[in-house]
Amino acid sequence: MFAKSSSAPYVCARCLTRQRRRLYSSSISAPAPPPPSGAAKLTNRRLISLHGEEAQKFLQGLITNNVHLESRAGFYAAFLTAPGKVLHDVFVYPTLGSTWHKDVNKSDEQGFLVEADADEVEALLKHIKKHKLRAKFKLRLLEQGELDVWSAWKEDERWTAHTQGSFDDGTLGLTDCRAPGMGRRLLLPPSNQHGTSSELEADEAPLTSYTIRRYMRGVPEGQKEIPRDDSLPMNCNIDIMGGIDFKKGCYLGQELTIRTHHTGVVRRRVLPVALYPQGGQPPEKLQYEPDVTMADVEGGTEIRRDDKRKRSTGKLIGNVGNIGLGMCRLEQMSDLIVSGEGSSFTPEDRFSVQGHNGEELGVKAFVPDWIRGRLRAPKIQRRVE
Repeated sequence: MFAKSSSAPYVCARCLTRQRRRLYSSSISAPAPPPPSGAAKLTNRRLISLHGEEAQKFLQGLITNNVHLESRAGFYAAFLTAPGKVLHDVFVYPTLGSTWHKDVNKSDEQGFLVEADADEVEALLKHIKKHKLRAKFKLRLLEQGELDVWSAWKEDERWTAHTQGSFDDGTLGLTDCRAPGMGRRLLLPPSNQHGTSSELEADEAPLTSYTIRRYMRGVPEGQKEIPRDDSLPMNCNIDIMGGIDFKKGCYLGQELTIRTHHTGVVRRRVLPVALYPQGGQPPEKLQYEPDVTMADVEGGTEIRRDDKRKRSTGKLIGNVGNIGLGMCRLEQMSDLIVSGEGSSFTPEDRFSVQGHNGEELGVKAFVPDWIRGRLRAPKIQRRVE
């Protein structure tokens, strides 16, 4: 069961990007490091219900992943625009067979819960309504507190690489397979939020713990980190986080997505970054340091090469203290080679970002092993004589 912990104060995700990291006082301390095992209530996520005989067919034509009719396994996916840009990153939970489905839908027709960014869930609901037309299913936005979204993790337990649709006790949930160690997601009614299956025992942790763990693994989430209609799914790692089935049939935005996957070059991707005092030595490893205070940096601030020309090499997406995410030009900020041109990066290169007060901070990008292992080597173009 989830036991309340008093070791860390609760700080909402929206406030994280607005706090001035160098102005922490005795009453507002820096977020504590994530516990080895914990469960965080994701108050920044909401749920939309689709229930009816054509719900599966409808979702199949709109999202990037495959919606199998008979499967009860939940999965990660995205809604795209017609030109292939990301609208919403989501998790989809088939509900048939769950306790919630029996109590609420009370039928044998398939249903789905779509988990999305709470601040933009109304926009997603409007997008679904626009495409629904005469499709036979019921659509509604769940009331706040009807089901709460939780993330639970255990650092000492090896999580499987396969999603799980529901647990034996009828609880809705899945294994978060976007990156190793992300744990599981659970949908629990408020009455059960401090008690579920014994195999998921963990202390309750603040939302900041979940955010820091995501940042350490290079996992973006929500429209503050994946801006609407701004990036291709490959830029946001949705392809290597298991959010796209490249063998499924047609869906909105498929054409450019497939073309980029097979023939294009993805030069920009989200990577975890570490911030450090300008002029100091870059950290050798990615590590959250709650005792290190940082100047406030607004999300979307340009990351620039620290030389006379100050050319842009990416953007800072967001940060908690010295840990953050950056949209990075891979061959300029890392040793990854994604094209025939090769990487221009050297270990001596330095990069910086400017805070609100004009103070510059050093930025160093890291490539987690899971990202390095899932990227394909660039195709070598051979000249025909």
